[in-house]
Amino acid sequence: MVFGKKRKERTQLETNIRANNFNGLFNSLAQNMVLPFLGVFARDLGASSFQFGLLNALPSAVSTISFLPALPWIERQKEKVKFTAILTLIARMFYPLFALATLLDNGVYLLLAFYGLSALPWSWSSLSWKSLVGDAIPEDSRDHAFSQRNRLVAISSILITLLAGMVMDALKFPWSYRVVFLASFIFSLAEVSFLFRMKPLVHLSEARTTIPLRMIFKVSPEYRRFTIGNLIFQIGYQGLLPLFTIYTVQNLKATPGWVSLISIASAIGQIAFYPLWAKFSRRFGQRLLISLASFLMALSPIFYALSTNLLSLVIFNFFIGAFWAGYYLVSFNFLLTVSPSDSRERYIAIFNTLTNATGIFLPLLGVGLSSLIGIRLAFLVGAAFRAGSGLYLFLKLERK
Repeated sequence: MVFGKKRKERTQLETNIRANNFNGLFNSLAQNMVLPFLGVFARDLGASSFQFGLLNALPSAVSTISFLPALPWIERQKEKVKFTAILTLIARMFYPLFALATLLDNGVYLLLAFYGLSALPWSWSSLSWKSLVGDAIPEDSRDHAFSQRNRLVAISSILITLLAGMVMDALKFPWSYRVVFLASFIFSLAEVSFLFRMKPLVHLSEARTTIPLRMIFKVSPEYRRFTIGNLIFQIGYQGLLPLFTIYTVQNLKATPGWVSLISIASAIGQIAFYPLWAKFSRRFGQRLLISLASFLMALSPIFYALSTNLLSLVIFNFFIGAFWAGYYLVSFNFLLTVSPSDSRERYIAIFNTLTNATGIFLPLLGVGLSSLIGIRLAFLVGAAFRAGSGLYLFLKLERK
C-alpha cells in the first residue's frame, strides 16, 4: 500500500513536470508573438518617450493596486488549477485586442489601456501559478524541472519570434500586427489545456496557518533579506526597461526582423546555459548563485551602452540571455524555497506587490534620467544598482 502510494505520487510528479513543460512551451509561443513587438508597435503608432515609459509602468501599477486586496479571495480558491487556467485565458484574450489600436488616429492610448488592463488577470494567475507549481513540483525536483521547462521555452521563443518577425516584415502595417496578435490566442488555448493536467502533490488542510501580513518579515528573516535584495535589483531593472526599448527601436531604428534576431540571440544564450545554472545551483546552492546572477545581470546595461549598431546588440544579447537564464531560474526557485507552503500565496503576493510597485514610477524616472544625463550614462547607473543587489545578497543571505 505504501509502495503503491509512493509510485502514484512519482507518476503524478512526472505528469506535472511534463504538463508544466508543455504549458511553458505554448506560453512562450503566445507571448513571443506579442510582447517582443510591443515596443515596435508603439513606435509605429507614434508613441513618445513618455508613452514608452507608460508601456512598462501601467501593468505594474495595475498589479500593485490589485494584489493585496485580491489576496484573501485568491487564498480561498480550492480549485487552484482551474482558477489559474481561467485567469490565464482571460489575460490572453487581450492580445488580439491590442491590434484594435490600429483603428484609431492616436491608438497608442488604447494600446496602453488594454495592456494595463491585461495585467489584472495576468498578475492574479501568475500568483496562483507560482503557488500551484510550488505544490505540484517538490523543491528537490525544481532545478531540474524548470531547467527543462525554460530550455523548451527558449527554443520555442526562437522559432516563433523568427516566424512572427518574418510575417510582420512581409505584411504591411497594420495587418502585420492584426494577423500575428490574433494568431497568438490560438496557442493560448493549448497553454491553458496543459494547466488542467497538473495536480498539487501537497494538499493543505482547511485549518492552515495564516501569518498576518505585518508579521511576515519578522518571522521569515531570509525571505526579508531576499526581498530587500530584489528591490535593490529592481531599481536597476525596472528603471531601464523603457530605455532598452527606446534605444533599440528609436536610436538604432530596429525593424520587427531585427527585434526577432535580438530575441533569438537571447534565447540561444538561455538554451545553452540553463543546464549549467541548474547544475551549479545543485552543487553550490541557490544563495551563492542568486548573488552571482545579480552581478552578471549588471553587465546587460553595460553591453547596451557599448552597442553602436544592431549587429553588436544581437551579439551582446546572447550573453544577456545566458545571464538572465541564471537569474530567473535561481531567483524563482529561491522565492518558492523561502515561502512556506501553508502561506505561499501570501509570501508571493507581498514579494510581487513590492516588485510591481517599483515598476510604477521607475520606468518613468528612468526615461527622465536619460533625458538629463543621456541614455548611455543612465544604463551605467542601472548597472550599479544591479551589482549592488548582488553584493547585498552575497553578504546577507545565510550560507547553508
